[in-house]
Amino acid sequence: MKNIFLILSLLGITSLLRAQQTTQNQELTTRQSVGHWVVELETDNLFLLKNMVGIDDYFLRKIIPGVGYLATKNLWVGIAVPIGWAPQKGTYYSDGIATQAGVYTTAISPKQIGIAPYVQQFFGKGKIKPYVGASYRYTYQQLDLSIRDLSIYLSQTGHESELSVFAGLTYSITPRFGIYGKLRYGWQSGNHPYITFPNRSESGYSTAFGYNSQTASANLGIRFVIGE
Repeated sequence: MKNIFLILSLLGITSLLRAQQTTQNQELTTRQSVGHWVVELETDNLFLLKNMVGIDDYFLRKIIPGVGYLATKNLWVGIAVPIGWAPQKGTYYSDGIATQAGVYTTAISPKQIGIAPYVQQFFGKGKIKPYVGASYRYTYQQLDLSIRDLSIYLSQTGHESELSVFAGLTYSITPRFGIYGKLRYGWQSGNHPYITFPNRSESGYSTAFGYNSQTASANLGIRFVIGE
């Protein structure tokens, strides 16, 4: 009888120690999940579901590196830097003055850089988590165009402000590395740089037009957790 009592006592102590160790591990996991920095790299407008009227695609395609901070286990805040640069060749058909009429190759160089604070809220546990969030973005844009044969060099700048909301899923491949996808809807306003020619002598000109519009897109990204 004493042996049985001793065995039960030992089993009880062992169970208590295991429960205490499990609680400590959970607390450690919680501490490790909070207060960490996250580095992200995301595509912007990878799959356009709704496009702004009159805005060139090369101003919609960007990559967005960002840094986030895990304020709690399921909430983080961060700041991103949208970057875009898409040099390309084009064709200009001139029917201007006789000595310059013809077909010419143009070099178009759109550039843009911005800043975008954001907040994200995650739900559930496990490797796959749904999340929602919101972001504000301000982007500076510049469009350069040149036609060397005609000695034409034009440059125009503009800017865009955007408020967006998004929802998606993140998948943690390892505790430090994950991938995610999201659907994003944004409301934009700004002045878009635009370069054109009046199609008379070769006095090309540049301008910018104001707009208010919306864009919907699907995007992909990767995340790295930094720290212990």
